[in-house]
Amino acid sequence: MKKVKNKSCKKELRERAEEFINKNPSAIKEIPPGDVKKLIEDLQIHQVELEMQNEELRRAQLELEAARDKYSDLYDFAPVGYFTISDKGMILEANLTGATMLGVERGLLIGNPLYKFINRDDQDIFYHHHRKLIETKNKQTCELRFVKKDGSQFHAQMECIPVLDENRNLDRGRAAVTDITERKRAEARLQVSEEEKKKIEVQLYQSEKMASVGQLAAGVAHEINNPTGFISSNLNTLADYDKDTWSLIAQYRALISGLKEAMATEEGRAHISEKLDHIAALEKEIDIDFISDDSPNLIKECKEGADRIKKIVIDLKDFAHPGEEKLKYADINRSLDSTLNVVWNELKYKVTVTKEYGDLPEVECYPQQLNQVFMNLLVNAGQAIEKQGEIKIATRAMDGKVQIAISDSGSGIPKEQLSKIFDPFFTTKEVGKGTGLGLNVSYNIIEKHNGTIDVESELGKGTTFTIRIPVET
Repeated sequence: MKKVKNKSCKKELRERAEEFINKNPSAIKEIPPGDVKKLIEDLQIHQVELEMQNEELRRAQLELEAARDKYSDLYDFAPVGYFTISDKGMILEANLTGATMLGVERGLLIGNPLYKFINRDDQDIFYHHHRKLIETKNKQTCELRFVKKDGSQFHAQMECIPVLDENRNLDRGRAAVTDITERKRAEARLQVSEEEKKKIEVQLYQSEKMASVGQLAAGVAHEINNPTGFISSNLNTLADYDKDTWSLIAQYRALISGLKEAMATEEGRAHISEKLDHIAALEKEIDIDFISDDSPNLIKECKEGADRIKKIVIDLKDFAHPGEEKLKYADINRSLDSTLNVVWNELKYKVTVTKEYGDLPEVECYPQQLNQVFMNLLVNAGQAIEKQGEIKIATRAMDGKVQIAISDSGSGIPKEQLSKIFDPFFTTKEVGKGTGLGLNVSYNIIEKHNGTIDVESELGKGTTFTIRIPVET
């Protein structure tokens, strides 16, 4: 091929030279012999140059054809579908991948509206996408479902760039369609995984909560048993008072019923006098004055005891209930008091509780979960105090956050253990007194509220846990 082209070039050059000589016969005659030789050499050099240029052009043409073929392969066999779409949304061009994606021969795609291959429920997405492309003349991206010729569907991401005419109006769009079905499946699996994780998390919180309730059960029973005991005792006393009072009332009624008739005779008056003496003796025997004074007090104590039991039961029920996974606004000071009421029997015999509550805004939170944190910290503080000590609870508002500090004058935590106390299953308590999950669960709950929990401790002096949570989560 190369030799044929070279011969053709030489022949053409010779013909042109002969034509020039024939038209200018005097040109050769006037050239001295030495110059003719020089001219022939120049012509030969020029001929070689032309041949080299011709070879370069031929090589460039071959490279261009190879690049075109390569581009064509890249275009047709790209891992994404390419579509050229008119301003009306009609398919003008498509690569083989795009045709394969839709299960349609490439030639049959041309001239069809692209929306024809889009799930009906997603066609509005495409219309909005195409309209935005026309209006903004900027790249647009959307996700929708395409429908194949056989009726099956696949999820796709479509990116479209505008091609503008000389007036900068949309002439056409070039769309790249990527099959994201596997990604969507993975996202669905991940969503299920996240839901399972939340369920496990809730179960863990509830398990730790119930373990704490179990440890407090004896104390709570004692707290309930005390008022129940004096209510029962008071009710028995009131029953005796009631019996004595009704005996006295019966005597009063007997006296009143026969009073008028008896007063008419001397014998009757004597009988009335005897009855009055009997009533006076009965009043003295049952101590009616004491009953009159004591009964209101007994009733008051019973009501207070019943209210105490009611409050303990309500607070314990609120604490133990799984609760809703919904944010709500809560009064942190009130939550602390409610939790303190539940754990009070664990503390009251050896701990003085000091409260320094600040004026707090209501906090958007999961109240029952925060109560669980407060309970864990208060019980731990009580267990850290061996004989007698103090627990201080201080709250304050600061920079859009609420701070809760719970301090104890207990034994403190060794420095080497401070970095581990929030680890799951880490505990320094003896067997049966802790699961090792309390502080880990507390840490996760505070983290869930976008807050922080820090600890400072010194052996022999005590520990302070400081919680900071935003007012708006």
